Amino acid sequence: SSDLDSVARGQANAGRPPSCRMSESFLVAAAERASGAGTGALTALMAKTGLTGGGLLDAPGFWEKESGAPLLWRNAGFFTRAGIPDALRQRLATWPALAGVSNAAVAAGVCDDEAAFRIFLRDAERTFQDEGHRQAFMELLKSVWPENRDYHQGLGYVCSLLMLVFDTDTTKAILLQLSRAPKYTPGYWRAAPEPYVRDAMVYARLVQEREPEVAKLLQAACVVPEAYASKWFIGLCVHVLPFHALFDYVEAFLKEGYVYLFKFALALVAAIKERLLTFKPTDVNKILEVLRLDVQTQYPDEHEGGAFFSGIVKAAAQVELDVAHVDRLRDEEGVVLAERMRRTREREAQMAAEASDDEIVFSDEEDD
Repeated sequence: SSDLDSVARGQANAGRPPSCRMSESFLVAAAERASGAGTGALTALMAKTGLTGGGLLDAPGFWEKESGAPLLWRNAGFFTRAGIPDALRQRLATWPALAGVSNAAVAAGVCDDEAAFRIFLRDAERTFQDEGHRQAFMELLKSVWPENRDYHQGLGYVCSLLMLVFDTDTTKAILLQLSRAPKYTPGYWRAAPEPYVRDAMVYARLVQEREPEVAKLLQAACVVPEAYASKWFIGLCVHVLPFHALFDYVEAFLKEGYVYLFKFALALVAAIKERLLTFKPTDVNKILEVLRLDVQTQYPDEHEGGAFFSGIVKAAAQVELDVAHVDRLRDEEGVVLAERMRRTREREAQMAAEASDDEIVFSDEEDD
């Protein structure tokens, strides 16, 4: 089980009947490379962005140091020792502008949270093999931490992916923009990401509207979206999609913002609907494996020659979704979540008061 959903599970369970609460057991090819324009045009484009520099893939000895790194487990031949293809490099050079970042992006303050340092270290060890790359990763996380004064593992996922292809300043600028801009997902990278829980609830509403059979199955199985959607939404599908589809997914997200997350989720459900509906409500683990596109048990990188994953990303671009409707659902589910959290806090306060009362020793009970 990943740490990614742990806090969201706690929030999602608030107010749910015990039978529908999430247990810990719930969460337990290569793309074609066109040659593109010449190096001169590429250099001019990169210079125009003002931000785009080389990432770890351009560093000497990268493959000797990181060929078996967990971050690259879904590479599936997308990147090779030959380097980043010019056509892809040109696309990457547009990403900072797509995100609307600037070189002035800074996070005020410093990270002084010892608990955060320990988490950064664990995530670094679970991402890179080389000690220098781990240190660079931790320094980036420390530099972004003051923005939220908090941390979610999904930030580490996205940070490590950007580090492969961008320099430190560009990576940091993009991360800060995703944390700030209403177009994206502010609040997602907190330890208790209420905006994510709200959006997971919105996604469930959309599934009810568009795929009622799937919604009925998931409800009967007590499978709530907070149990599986965080890697799509918070982690931007890092470790979910093989790289040839992942880079298209991230680029689409930078273009469209949070709306694309819902479009992708609906396209994914449509792609796996037939398989999902073969399960009974008691097949909870199998249902979750399919929803998470589990690489080990359901959807290996070579599934349908890799076209399965690219097909979902392409289909997501064609999903018609009324932004005003999504925003209304966000408002409605935000109210529902706020009330749920209010009741939870009241219960916690009541339980704390009762525990305190239990500790009172009355004068007539004292020893003589």
